[in-house]
Amino acid sequence: MLILVDQLLGRLFFRLYFGQKVGPFHQITYAVDSAKQDIMVFGSSRAERHYSSTILSKNLGYKTYNFGVAGEKIVYSAALQEVAFKRHIPKILILDINPFDISVDPTKYEKLSILIPYYSHHPELLKYIKEIGDFEELKLYSKIYPFNSIFFILAGATLFPNKQDKDDFGYIAQSGNMSAKEANQFKQRLLERYTNLSTAASPTDEKAKGYLIQFLDLAKKNNIKTFVVISPMLFSESYKWNKELDQKVEIEKIIKRYPNVTYWDYSSDTYYNNHSEKFTDMLHLNKEGAEDFTNRLSMEILKALKK
Repeated sequence: MLILVDQLLGRLFFRLYFGQKVGPFHQITYAVDSAKQDIMVFGSSRAERHYSSTILSKNLGYKTYNFGVAGEKIVYSAALQEVAFKRHIPKILILDINPFDISVDPTKYEKLSILIPYYSHHPELLKYIKEIGDFEELKLYSKIYPFNSIFFILAGATLFPNKQDKDDFGYIAQSGNMSAKEANQFKQRLLERYTNLSTAASPTDEKAKGYLIQFLDLAKKNNIKTFVVISPMLFSESYKWNKELDQKVEIEKIIKRYPNVTYWDYSSDTYYNNHSEKFTDMLHLNKEGAEDFTNRLSMEILKALKK
């Protein structure tokens, strides 16, 4: 009876999940199963919210899809890149990177659970799903298991589809902005936290470094012009305050190995630093800031492509 219930409910959840027409599950499904655009943007929520697909397409002349997903790190980008490249090789890659992509943080692997619903038709994802923890391959025999961590989100998305954020080929604009007072208060909290942290630098996740290398190796193998970008931050010293400068240096060392890669760091760009009107929070540009950034970045990409 348990097996029968598992199979029946699992099939119901499967239909509900893959029937989504808008919202985060629809975005991921499109990215995994369908995206064939010639510009592909990868990264976390900073990719998802900082790179307008429409503006990139208009300025660079190639259709764009933004694969960014909130909370995900470089291992997720490597997984999506591998799946997407089996279907289509793009002309341009943009990877929004951050030092915390390769800092030690077990949650970066736990969050790969969002890939589990796709394992049945993308078995190459198994090696990434195994990073979540022991016995993941065994758990996949259950039809409910792929959906057990997203049941309530899935129910909400199914019952209230009009409340889901509509994306622009993966890009999701964020409205609102921080006031100067809010930004200053946030800065003070960061400084207090910094003074209370251990003097030791944050350790580097060697496995995550390996996934960054894998991502860049695959781009090089396919001779793809690749742009690795640290997009704008509200505070120029954010990585120092989080004790992640060592990871930043590690990323820069890795990138230097690849002649097809151009690296730009906007984290200390004074055009953005301390301009709270361009941000919704310390990490994320708002709609106006993101679309301005995308326009400026597009012009830099055009210059680089002409060299």
